[in-house]
Amino acid sequence: MTKNQVFKFYNLWLAALLFAGTSFSHAESDAIQFQSTETPPIWSPTLPDSGIGGAILQLLSTAANISYKIEYLPIKRFRQSSAPYLLGDPDILTAQKNYAVLPIMTFDSAFFFYLPHRQAVAVHSLKDLKGYNLGVLRGTVEDKSYFTSQGINVEENDSIESLLKKIKKGRIDVCILVRIAGVDMINRLFPQEQKNFANLSIPKSERPVALIIDQDLDEGKAIASQYQKVLQKTLRSREYWEILESYYGKNNVPDDWFERLDKFESIYATNALTQD
Repeated sequence: MTKNQVFKFYNLWLAALLFAGTSFSHAESDAIQFQSTETPPIWSPTLPDSGIGGAILQLLSTAANISYKIEYLPIKRFRQSSAPYLLGDPDILTAQKNYAVLPIMTFDSAFFFYLPHRQAVAVHSLKDLKGYNLGVLRGTVEDKSYFTSQGINVEENDSIESLLKKIKKGRIDVCILVRIAGVDMINRLFPQEQKNFANLSIPKSERPVALIIDQDLDEGKAIASQYQKVLQKTLRSREYWEILESYYGKNNVPDDWFERLDKFESIYATNALTQD
C-alpha cells in the first residue's frame, strides 16, 4: 500500500467514522430498515430525531411518504453489510451492488490533539506521524502492519469517547475522527477544556452522508425513486436549513455547504435513477 493509497483510504472511511417511478409508501409495520453506524451528532439513537442525519432523513421520508427504522452497527459490520438500505459514506462499503446514492449532507475528517500533551502538527505525509501513537476506531484500518513499518503505532478503540479520553490522558498522541463528531464529543465530555483540544482538518477528506439503496431490488428501485422525487426541493427548503442551524448554530453553517453537496450529488448522479 502506497502513502497516497493510505491517505485515500483515510478519506474514504473516516470517522470516524457516515443515500421516477410508481408511488410507493409503507405502513409502519412494513417500514424499511436502514442500517448505519452511530456517529453523533450525525447519527445516534440517543439524540433528538437521531441526530442531524436522522432529522434530515425524517424530513425527506415525510415528504416521500416512506416509513423507516434505523439499525445501528459497529463500523466493521457496517462496512461489510450487504443490506438493501444503508445510511452513511458509500465508499467505505465493501459490498459491490448497484446502489442509488443520494447525498443529504457532507462531512470532513481531522486529526485531534490534546495540546497540554502534544502540539498540533500539520500532517502532509505519514513521515509526520513517525513515532506517534495513533488512535483509530476499530474496523477502520485493515493493514496496521504498514503503519508499523512507518514507525507509527496504531491503537484501535471502540468509540469516539474512548479515543478522546486517551489523548487527554496521554495514552495516545493523536486520533483521527469525523471532525463534527469529535468536536461534538469534546463539547459533551470536556466542556471546560475545549481550548485544550485542537483539530486539523485532513485535506480533501470531504465525504457525503447519503441514503444508499440497492436498486437491483424492485422495492429498492421504487424507494429510491420516491426519495429522488423530493430530494432537491427538500434539501433546499427552509426546514432543511433550520435543521443545520439547530446543530451548527445560527449563521454558522459553512458558507460552501451547498457547493460541497452539489459536488457529491453530481458525482453520484450517474448511479441515480432517471427521473420521469
